[in-house]
Amino acid sequence: MRSTLGLAGLLLLSASPDWAQTLEEQLQAEVTRFVETVNRGDPRAVAELYVHCPGVGSIGDGQISRGWETVADLLDLAYGQLGSIRMTVDSLTVMPLGPDAGLAYFRYRWLVGSRHAQIWWGAMTLVFVRTADGWRVAHDHTSSLPTDSFAALPAPALTDSGPRAPIRQTTSCVVGHIVDGDTFECSGVGRIRLIGMDTPELSQAPFGAMATQALAALIPVGASVELERDVELRDQYGRLLAYVWTDGLLVNWMLVRQGWAVLLTYPPNVQYVEWLTAGQRQAREDRVGLWAIDAFECLPVDRRRGRCD
Repeated sequence: MRSTLGLAGLLLLSASPDWAQTLEEQLQAEVTRFVETVNRGDPRAVAELYVHCPGVGSIGDGQISRGWETVADLLDLAYGQLGSIRMTVDSLTVMPLGPDAGLAYFRYRWLVGSRHAQIWWGAMTLVFVRTADGWRVAHDHTSSLPTDSFAALPAPALTDSGPRAPIRQTTSCVVGHIVDGDTFECSGVGRIRLIGMDTPELSQAPFGAMATQALAALIPVGASVELERDVELRDQYGRLLAYVWTDGLLVNWMLVRQGWAVLLTYPPNVQYVEWLTAGQRQAREDRVGLWAIDAFECLPVDRRRGRCD
């Protein structure tokens, strides 16, 4: 099978736009399935997404591995060392390579460890082939992106924990879009503002983007989350006010405790204010997240009010 898109492939795609579009949609769905399987934490389930043949390959930062058993062993080793992986992707591009093959490349972020305390990120390419059992990965290529201020931040060692379970009744929704570090959209619900905390504005570069990436890592697009209300239903902009829960974790508290957000309280919405206050105090003492680079010298609320540049 040809692994590159030659002249014949280009002519085929230009002559069959409907066919190409259908294949692109299938490959996008396969990337989603790949990410969901990685996040379930079962390395053997991830291995089953690869072709069972000696020619299947994996390249990671220059090291080449071949054969399905070798790839499966690498996945076992990765999960054994990291404990857990929460993967998110962005900048996804898919390219058909013929009627039965295609590739996808994207940037990835992994939150790893028992409390998702470490952040790894890089770029990944997946080559898919159509088999009798459906689409399977024939080759992957993973590389780390250059270290920058986000990747170099010290990972918080969370020896404490936030609230264990919601106090009030919750409703579920599926994350559709991450707006910024404290706002996102859910299918059928609309725009949601996390209660009790505040993250840098996107104009506060690069801090706003870093906080946005942290939220996207905790609640990736397509994830199901639980929304818990406080006293007031919406803010002055019509956004639903909520505490957000995922995998038994209060996202509002996690962002504060990991140093991506600061406390911002508007009574009467104070249900978890003690937890958030304690989380911020510990994050500041530990100098984790944005505290490590003094990103909160200008608080987000002060930036919005024009009190600092």
